[in-house]
Amino acid sequence: MSQPFKQYLRWLYPGMRVKRWLFLVIVGVFLISLGVSLIVSTPYFRSIYVLWRNFVFGFLNRYWLAIVFGLAWLVGGVALVVYGLQKMNHSVIAAISSLPEKEVVNEVFRKRQLEKGPSIVAIGGGHGLYSLLHGLKDYTSNATAVVTVFDDGGSSGRLREEMGVLPPGDIRNCLIALADVEPLMSELFQYRFGEDTGLGGHNFGNLFITALAQITGDFQKAVFESSKILAVRGKVLPTTVQNVFLRAECEDGSIILGESQVGTCGKKIKRIFLEPSVVHTTPEVVKAIEEADLIVLGPGSLYTSVLCNLAVEEVREAILRSPAPLVFVCNITTQPGETDGYDFSDHLQAVFQFIPPQRLNYILVNNGIPSEAGEEELSLSGAEMVRGNGEEIPSSVKVIKADLISYHHPSRHDSQKLAQVLMSILLEEKPSWAFYLTLHNDEILKGLNPVHLVNQWRLRARENGENKKKEEKSAPLYGSKASRRK
Repeated sequence: MSQPFKQYLRWLYPGMRVKRWLFLVIVGVFLISLGVSLIVSTPYFRSIYVLWRNFVFGFLNRYWLAIVFGLAWLVGGVALVVYGLQKMNHSVIAAISSLPEKEVVNEVFRKRQLEKGPSIVAIGGGHGLYSLLHGLKDYTSNATAVVTVFDDGGSSGRLREEMGVLPPGDIRNCLIALADVEPLMSELFQYRFGEDTGLGGHNFGNLFITALAQITGDFQKAVFESSKILAVRGKVLPTTVQNVFLRAECEDGSIILGESQVGTCGKKIKRIFLEPSVVHTTPEVVKAIEEADLIVLGPGSLYTSVLCNLAVEEVREAILRSPAPLVFVCNITTQPGETDGYDFSDHLQAVFQFIPPQRLNYILVNNGIPSEAGEEELSLSGAEMVRGNGEEIPSSVKVIKADLISYHHPSRHDSQKLAQVLMSILLEEKPSWAFYLTLHNDEILKGLNPVHLVNQWRLRARENGENKKKEEKSAPLYGSKASRRK
């Protein structure tokens, strides 16, 4: 089969939303034919039809030749319709897209597949959330980032103090991670002005979001407009739109003020809290969490990027209510100044301060080893690999160990590796043929087994049936249904 023909055939793939309109065109042509036949059968046009028929049969002198002649006209008409539609589409596409015509079908197919992807809510901030989102956008355009807005240092802190806006730095990173634009646009939003200029230390993306917030008068609307400009695959939502500051109480009783200080205090943190104490999230955040297929905590700075979001009571309550599986991605290394000396158990205990153990479903732990150059880089930065010490994990929690380390940045997760593990968890939790076929990435499809998918689906169906029977039996006695799966 020739390559051009394959390109045209791809327009008919499931989910392209083209076949229905093609069928409508065929029905339209058929109705036109019926209408013309009715018109020419009337006395007004009968003489013209008779002349045409006599000419054709007189010229061909055979009925079977007339049939061949008619079919030829029919094929020629269809060819003209198809050719006309093709040229019309080419003219329209050339005016609105810079993609070559042969690549348009691939782009449409990719976007349709991503639109059917799972709804994943990622909670965090910083480089960790950037890495996660950068990998997820290859599998779904329904990812939602719930991003910390408690930063008070650097460019974000200065804009927060001088312009009265929420810190845009973490929001900017998430927008770039999910952006579907040329690399130059991403580089523009990440560009940082030199210290020897009037804008020294400021980031262009931060200034852009701040300017939009000033124009629109609404920080959340500014983020939404920035998402449209960057063609973001998914949503980026601030945890709150209130002006909130992060506080931390250390084990020696001292109180650390501000996120920038908490992240560099160098002391063992006992707990974190917010000021003011009552902080509200947005309806969009609550809705995203309640409708999610999967909720992911981390990776990222444990206290200043991940757990600070759970200090917002409404966010934590929404997670507890949601039936979606909850995944905690443990950091690969400690963070100097914030989690010095922390092992796997310390990370878990910090999470359990906000989320009860029975609500957590999965923990992702890296078992990859950095290269010699990576180990040297970690040593120079003061970071250490997070180690396990034989901790007792609740039976309701499944620990998944995998090589998640980034080759280029040994303290960070590899975007693709992390995304692939999360996709496998989704297929395990919610086996679905529609979702299975949506995973168009060849790398993850190599590790998937259709037979295993069927078995998982049957197992889930059996468990649901047994739970339903138990609920029916217990209803007369207790008057309530069984609680949500732990």
